Amino acid sequence: MEDSMASEMDMGPIRPQNFLFACELKAAKEFKFNPDENGSEHQLSLRTVCVDGSTKDELHVVEVEGLNAEGEQIKATLAALKPSVHPTVSLGGFEITPPVVFRLKKGSGPIHISGQHLVALDNDMSSDEDNEDEEEMEDYKTAIKRPANVQATKTIQPPQKTPTKGAPKENGKQSKPSTPAQKQEPKTPDGKGKQGPKPKTPKSPKGPMSISAIKEKMQSTFKGGSLPKVETKFENFVKNCFKVEDQKIIQDLWKWRQTLVEKK
Repeated sequence: MEDSMASEMDMGPIRPQNFLFACELKAAKEFKFNPDENGSEHQLSLRTVCVDGSTKDELHVVEVEGLNAEGEQIKATLAALKPSVHPTVSLGGFEITPPVVFRLKKGSGPIHISGQHLVALDNDMSSDEDNEDEEEMEDYKTAIKRPANVQATKTIQPPQKTPTKGAPKENGKQSKPSTPAQKQEPKTPDGKGKQGPKPKTPKSPKGPMSISAIKEKMQSTFKGGSLPKVETKFENFVKNCFKVEDQKIIQDLWKWRQTLVEKK
């Protein structure tokens, strides 16, 4: 058992990749989803089932067929739609493992099903991408620690005078060195002397960076060219570099990152 656990740790974590999934159902036409086996694990995360603009105003029943925990084929009703009453159904991330078959049990369609196709890549298949991600992360951390256009300033010290052994004589007599006047401590408005430095008020800790500040930092450092191009890599990149845990902020930054790819 210890050997199997050690081998799993050596292989590293499985990296998921997200792809868009969509299919259209019509009467007497079913849709089969069974990706080719290539060493990766596949899974569907269904989001919505909705009617089309040309769908007739009648009851449409969507059926799904797949495998249960015992490996047996079972059928289940996924959604019941009617354009004038219930045109769409939100499945909220209903996950199912292929092979899967979708069909219209009742109605003529067309009916649209959309969601995400999740592909889990093994560590060996994504080793090159891991190395690329680590290099991008190290470059970004180095760029943050080393601000640009900063020059070291040198302190210019005035030349020091060599003290003479004796003061000059006046009329044959040696003059006495003048005693410097003693500095008087500044008085406060109440007439009392200075009581010493006041305790400093501790500064309040800085809050997390705003979305606009993060975008500006990314643009000034990478100019949109070397930011992660995959959503999962970009999410890890934002969490590690900017300490952002809010999924809504990460999603907003990912949408903004996609616009940079389109403009490039």
